[in-house]
Amino acid sequence: MENNENVDWDKVNRGKVRYGFALELYKKGEILKPSTMGKIEGFVQYVMDGPDYDTDDEGKPDKSNPKLMPKEECKKVIKEESEGSKAFVKAMVHIDAEGLKDNDLEKVLQALKTGKITMDNLQASLDKIQQIKQSYK
Repeated sequence: MENNENVDWDKVNRGKVRYGFALELYKKGEILKPSTMGKIEGFVQYVMDGPDYDTDDEGKPDKSNPKLMPKEECKKVIKEESEGSKAFVKAMVHIDAEGLKDNDLEKVLQALKTGKITMDNLQASLDKIQQIKQSYK
């Protein structure tokens, strides 16, 4: 890549972290499947965003958007549900959608509701959500 101006470094770094976790699974002889990919995404989120999803950038309590599932409920679903389930996909999207502007949030929630976001395209959808958030900066 010749021009580094348009590089989304957050996406690049998330990919590197994701690769590290996937490589460790491979070394253990495990294969990537929806359940392990979901766990990897949980680790990537933890590594990239830190352990406390319940505070804003200044460490103050985060007032979640009432249109989204509460973060604690999302975490519980991610931990307990099958990673390919609709509930898992919904929880992952709801966690990542926090911080979207209302019009973008409505589009994401509509895509989720109408089945346009599935386990097959979950990662691409989460990447797009992150890209939208980066455009706010």
